[in-house]
Amino acid sequence: MRRLSNIPVFLVVAVILMPLTAKPSGKAVTIGTRAAGNSIPWMGQGAAAMRFQCLWFQNDINYAGYVNAVEFAYQSGRPPAAFNNVRVWFCHTTKGALEATFDNNYAGKTPAQVMDKLTLTLKGTGWYDIGIDPNKFNYNNRDNLLMEIRWFGDSETNLYCWRSEGTAARVYAKSHTANTGTVENKGQYIRLHIGTMAGLEPTSLGRVRALFR
Repeated sequence: MRRLSNIPVFLVVAVILMPLTAKPSGKAVTIGTRAAGNSIPWMGQGAAAMRFQCLWFQNDINYAGYVNAVEFAYQSGRPPAAFNNVRVWFCHTTKGALEATFDNNYAGKTPAQVMDKLTLTLKGTGWYDIGIDPNKFNYNNRDNLLMEIRWFGDSETNLYCWRSEGTAARVYAKSHTANTGTVENKGQYIRLHIGTMAGLEPTSLGRVRALFR
């Protein structure tokens, strides 16, 4: 192993910190076809809270890696719309259709929490990146993918995003603590950004390893 006595400490620190500024790499995966606008799960005017799950199939994703961003597609409404106490989870699931009982849709697997935000404000038009935490959920590209959103408290503004057609691919309740909800034969039109761990760049890590050879 090479000694580090002749290598300035600031150089070692600089090399290690370089990846922290790197952007997530990977692929933008758009799932579904635009069918109609729908205020679920961002129904601020019609609900004071929400528990929402949606299902996407492996063959529609077909890409493995960390889910580092999730984007809803604006359809109509008057943003900005604010939602409080927003939590988001992802989970692998073998379910091919969702049930009314939320916990059953995890199919025995453990969800990974990717957001816990006091206030989420959605504004503008186009794609809404809701700002999940990167590097928290590594999609295996074998199972189907389940996303759950819960919030309570809002600015009383409905925000309509595009949904797609589906078969029992969404379930929701107007309570963030609900055990059961209404199953919809609809899907959620969405864009996921899937790739390597955000902020980690293999070339920079290689430079660090080279110092110890």
